[in-house]
Amino acid sequence: MNSTTKEAVRAGGPPAAVGGDAPRTAPPRPPTVWNYLHTFVAWPLVALYTVVMATLSLALSLFDRRGRLQHWCARTWSRMIARTALLDVRVHGAEHLRAGESYVFLSTHQSWMDIPVMLGYLPAQLRIAAKREVFQIPFLGWHLRRGGHIVINREDKEAAKATLKEAGRELPAGTSAFLFPEGTRTRDGSLQPLLKGGFWLALLSRLPIVPVTIVGTRRAMPRGSAVLRRGPVEMHLGTPIPTAGLDKQELPALIQKVRDAMEKSF
Repeated sequence: MNSTTKEAVRAGGPPAAVGGDAPRTAPPRPPTVWNYLHTFVAWPLVALYTVVMATLSLALSLFDRRGRLQHWCARTWSRMIARTALLDVRVHGAEHLRAGESYVFLSTHQSWMDIPVMLGYLPAQLRIAAKREVFQIPFLGWHLRRGGHIVINREDKEAAKATLKEAGRELPAGTSAFLFPEGTRTRDGSLQPLLKGGFWLALLSRLPIVPVTIVGTRRAMPRGSAVLRRGPVEMHLGTPIPTAGLDKQELPALIQKVRDAMEKSF
């Protein structure tokens, strides 16, 4: 059992297969001179977008306690980043979603670019569940707190579970939660073990789970690199999986079902 698998098991995830013969996304290509020049221009623009849109989000939060205006800011910010990164984002499976319904979206995590792709192009009102360190980032973290997003303390599993339980009860109607159940970005393109937090949120809130597979972001910006590469990104939304009536004994089967749906789009 490798260190990634051990870490996931300690955090409450099942020791699912990692690497080896597991499906993987395509590896990134070596950066070119053009990629370095593009990156040199793009990142200052991303910083500018973050300061401007987060400041606007904070101002709008004084007039909108539901967080919908803040979500508009996040979506606009995300699309600006995706376009600056020269990503051609396409969404498949949006027809599975029903307007006004709430879901728990559980997504693969291959790159930091997953965040602007998800926030910018997923057709739903979202509240992100993320580790508390993200909420400590200036401007971005301020927006997340004011927008009603969910802080998770990974170091205290009982506190994290209580937070998810409360979030499940307080999620506004028509608003969905979003998590990366792998916990961190993949190193080799394969799907890592899925941690239980997002599944507990779905069970406690009795909301259906929508498996999300994002393909192409690893090629656009692989883990360990800040160099951007232009290219296509595909976001696949699976058929919602009901959780109403399920209990913790059925959790392993639910996790496997979501994992199978994710891998099918690899």
